[in-house]
Order: sequence, then C-alpha cells, then structure tokens
Amino acid sequence: MRDADKRADVVSTAPFFIVGSGRSGTTLLRVILASHSRISIPPETWYLNRLQEFLELKRPLLPDEVERVAQIMTNHYRWPDMDIDANEFRFEVSQIRTPYLRDVAEVVYRKHVERDHKSRWGDKTPGYIAILPQLADIFPEAKFIHFIRDGRDVAKSFQLRQWYGPWLHENTREWIESMDFNERWSRTELSSRIFQASYENLVLDTEKSVREICDFLGEQFEPQMLSWQRQVDNLVPAREAHIHSNLKQEPDASNIARWKREMTLREVFVAEAFMGRHLKSLGYELKFSSAAWSPLFAIARWYCREVWPRLNYPVRAVRRLRRALARSEMPLRKIDRP
Repeated sequence: MRDADKRADVVSTAPFFIVGSGRSGTTLLRVILASHSRISIPPETWYLNRLQEFLELKRPLLPDEVERVAQIMTNHYRWPDMDIDANEFRFEVSQIRTPYLRDVAEVVYRKHVERDHKSRWGDKTPGYIAILPQLADIFPEAKFIHFIRDGRDVAKSFQLRQWYGPWLHENTREWIESMDFNERWSRTELSSRIFQASYENLVLDTEKSVREICDFLGEQFEPQMLSWQRQVDNLVPAREAHIHSNLKQEPDASNIARWKREMTLREVFVAEAFMGRHLKSLGYELKFSSAAWSPLFAIARWYCREVWPRLNYPVRAVRRLRRALARSEMPLRKIDRP
C-alpha cells in the first residue's frame, strides 16, 4: 500500500476551491495541486454560478429541478471539458435518492476522483470568488484558496488578449471585483476558511508556497508536486492550451511585475487610479504612491467611466456594423465556394 493511501484516513477529505481573478496563475496552482497523489481537480466548471441563483441550497431538489440542473450543467459550454457522457450523467443523477445540489454537483467531482485514482477533489473556477457564502452552504466543510497576482499584470494580460476590449481600464474590472469580494468575505466568519496565496510567492519560492498551501488543506507535501509539467497535457483542455503555453516551463521571475516593461507610463497611471487601493493593501509597490496623486486619480476614473465611452462610441458603432456585415455575408461566401 502506498504511503499516501495509508494516511488517507487521517488527513482531510474536505473539498476546496481555488478562486480569484482570471490571468492570476490559478491554472498553474491547479496543475501543481493536482499532481498530489490524493488530489483531483477537474477543468473549470462555472455552472455553479448559475445553479445557486435559482435553487434553495439547503433543501432536497424536486424531480423537475434535478432535470433542470442536469440540463444546465450538460449544456454549459464547459461541459465537454469534463469528459463525461451527458446521458450517463443525467441517468446517474436521476437515481439519487433525496438529491441536494451538492449530490448532483459531486457526481462530476467523484468521477474525476475515481478516474484519477485519487481520494479528494478540488475545484479551480476563479469566478466562484463571488459566491463563497453559497459554496459554504452547499459544502459546509469546504476550504478556499484565494490566489492573488499583481493587478497590473492581470489587467495587461487581459488587454493583450482583448478579453475586455482594447482599453486598459476596462481590463481592470475583473481583478477589482475579485479583490472587493475577497475583502467582503474576509470580514465574515468565512475568513478562517480562506487562505490568501500569491502568484509572486509561488514563483519566487515554489516549494515553500506549495508547502504552506498543503498545510492549510491538511495534506502532506509531496515532491512530485514540483514536477507538475508532465501533467499539463492531461489536465489542460486542448482548446485552452494556447493561453497556458508557459505551464510546461519552470516558474520564471521575469513574469513578476511585467507591467514595468509592458505598460506605458499612462497605462500605469490609469491602472493605479483604478486598482491602487487594493494594490497598496496587498503590499504591492506603486509607481504613483504619493497621496498628492489622489485628485488626479479621481479625475482619471471619471474620464474613463463617463467621458471616454461617449468619445469612443462612433468607433465602437463602426466595429459592431462591420461584425454584423461580416456575419450577414457568411452564408453567401459559403454558397460562392466551388
């Protein structure tokens, strides 16, 4: 019997969730933790956001609710990443006696645990930072890892991929919302169940950071967790491989504070105008640290939120028109092909 198996009955089996903002390194953390002999973490699920909106979390589901839950899960665009037959899943959840939402959701996690020959599951869906209290109701023993990265690096990464448009201030929103939620939950009884980890610490001293996270989860550190690169192809969906191209490489300190070489001075000013309060509270170095900048920060936020959208409206209208024309021409192009 493996050592990991021997201690399986004395370490925690509580589920855990990795949350935060996208582009913060949460996929790197997922691959590292999933290299543990006991831990299985499927690809991002996302459907729990939708399910908790219309279900009462502390009572059994009615038969029509079970069907609706299964339908939402299997119709979600992320469902193919689960690599689970939809019909098989629907049948299995229909057989659960007195099903709660937890029971239905855990069918997915359990299948991954069994497939990976592991004994504990986690979830890495950054956006679940918004629903930590609901997750705590569904999974009362769950723990949470809030993974943080310098917001300027996050915003620039979003901007380079055009996820929230071309303008930097639009690409600060997800990180700021994540920090706002974390600040809110840290003032509640949930705070003792949330571990604050950072991308920078993980890169600069990977083993120390992983050991601290293992301690929080109640797991023993395993050396193979530092050789996660061999797990990347098995864990990252093929359609996402191009945005996680660095996962097979050793952590590179040059990826820390990339904003210093990738942002213009104007972009740094805008980023800190929007993100500065959270950056400062997290201990990140600020380029514009003097309190004298505060009035100009307020003007910059007002300009970006109120004035710039109006000035930029004609440009956006032209882009929307071009996209609409392109979509309307697609059938004609197909007909014209030989």
